[in-house]
Amino acid sequence: MLRHYLRPHRGRVALLFLLLGGSIALQLIAPQLLRRFVDVAAGSLVPAGGFLPTSLYAVAALFFVAVLVQKSIYMVTVYLTEDLGWATTNALRGDLTAHVLRLDMGFHKLRTPGELIERIDGDVGELAEYFSEIIVNLLGNGLLVAGILVLLFREDWRVGLVGLAYALVVLLIFRTIQARMVTLFGRISQASAALLGFLEEYMTGTEDVVPNGGGSYVMARLFPLLNTQAGLLARTHTLSNVVSATSRFLYALALAATMGLSALAFRAGTMTIGTVFLLMFYVGLLESPIDTVQRELANIQRALASVNRTREFLVLRPEVNDPRAATALPAAPPAVAFAGVAFAYKDRSPATAIAEPAAANHDPVLQDVTFDLAPGRVLGVLGRTGSGKTTLTRLLFRLYDVDAGAITLDGIDLRAVALGELHRHVGLVTQDVQLFAASVRDNLTLFGHDDPAFDDATIIATLETLGLGPWLRGLPAGLDTVLESGGKGLSAGEAQLLAFARVFLRDPRLVVLDEASSRLDPATEQLLERAIDRLLAGRTGIIIAHRLRTVNRADDILILDNGRVVEHGPRVALAADPGSRFTQLLQTGLEEVLA
Repeated sequence: MLRHYLRPHRGRVALLFLLLGGSIALQLIAPQLLRRFVDVAAGSLVPAGGFLPTSLYAVAALFFVAVLVQKSIYMVTVYLTEDLGWATTNALRGDLTAHVLRLDMGFHKLRTPGELIERIDGDVGELAEYFSEIIVNLLGNGLLVAGILVLLFREDWRVGLVGLAYALVVLLIFRTIQARMVTLFGRISQASAALLGFLEEYMTGTEDVVPNGGGSYVMARLFPLLNTQAGLLARTHTLSNVVSATSRFLYALALAATMGLSALAFRAGTMTIGTVFLLMFYVGLLESPIDTVQRELANIQRALASVNRTREFLVLRPEVNDPRAATALPAAPPAVAFAGVAFAYKDRSPATAIAEPAAANHDPVLQDVTFDLAPGRVLGVLGRTGSGKTTLTRLLFRLYDVDAGAITLDGIDLRAVALGELHRHVGLVTQDVQLFAASVRDNLTLFGHDDPAFDDATIIATLETLGLGPWLRGLPAGLDTVLESGGKGLSAGEAQLLAFARVFLRDPRLVVLDEASSRLDPATEQLLERAIDRLLAGRTGIIIAHRLRTVNRADDILILDNGRVVEHGPRVALAADPGSRFTQLLQTGLEEVLA
């Protein structure tokens, strides 16, 4: 994954390695300049020609320049790595979002928005540090440690062994707890996703929770989630502190051993005071990069846990896919046919993120559903809640694929039609309208207003047709007025009519109305009734409704019961048959019988 997202930035990565090498070289050279300065100042090294004062000033100036250049390179390197980290992770975030949007309803049904946000933003945010700091902090400090050890062995092999032992023992200790850290980081992310999902669910349901006295229940559920997260964080911090304390203790031992060995060599006359200072400086310099390497290895463990969870999403494939050789649909109103359609929801398990195989415990929602709808005719679909009415529309849009049988438009199996082509020909209006924090224009065109078909004149004419002209003229910025997320500030009728405007603008050949008028007041419904008549004119239509007035415009009637077709035929003929289920519904009242 790292290689894939760094590949477009090869030039920047090469520059980073060059700068990193220069920074490390300067860090290793600076102590050598200090040794020369100390030896010259102490008289251990006398420059030829009595050049003592000039040498001291020159060495000091050179040391200052080396440190200044090294710090400047470091700041440039940090900036470039941060920029590289966000560039790569933003690309990953975009790819992950697009991939999640392509996954079918079985994936989304069992995951809250809070969980998806944690995966796309939280986990990918962890990777921003992974992409950047792995270069500067881990690789850079690792090379610095290696350079220091080489120079220590060059000066005194015994001190080199002390430094090597110190580095190996610290890294070995960290290695022993590595697996536990990865597990803990993974559990922390899961706990965070569960907490965000819980908060999102209940905060959006405040209007129902508070009036019904559910506040205590929410708090009772909240604290166990918080305690779980806090407990995992405490264990992680404890392990980190143990490693850090042990590392500092081992550093003190290494420094003491270096002091002893240097003192012996100095007293024996085999080592200058400058070299003693050099060895102490190098061993002291070891602590910071080893500590940084250790810390970054822990961060990488956290990032790897995020990588694993990200890969879980990226390896998932939608069960509903475009065909390799797609068939175009005709522009005319299509004939609709269901032939022996059977379907059961087999949603993906949130624990494994793997699609469960079909099993006997997946109760069928539809069983052997067969009917035909001629071009230009309107079908009214009736049935109790849970009878499978909405599932029909989901299958018609290929949000799911059928388990058995086939659905065809003009004799063409939906599975042979590209999803984009299908969605251009089929329009859907439901009672749950999704409006975004965007302009009226963007909400109506779904951000496709660059399409010439969505010019402002057409949009305004459509709104006028639906009776929303006065509402539009009352807006402060007309089509540029920004609506609130979720349609706050709009009545249910206004939101519903905007949903109808979307379908009008797309001009589909098949229109599906899924209980689209069930939430409207009588006055608004009258506006909607006229709009429905115009929308269905010259199109094939399917209406799922509870209200008698809406069903009465249907040419054919289909009644579902427990996922099976119990009655299907022309509306007029069924209404004239005293023994039909439809006649019973007319006599009893749709709302009462179908509730």
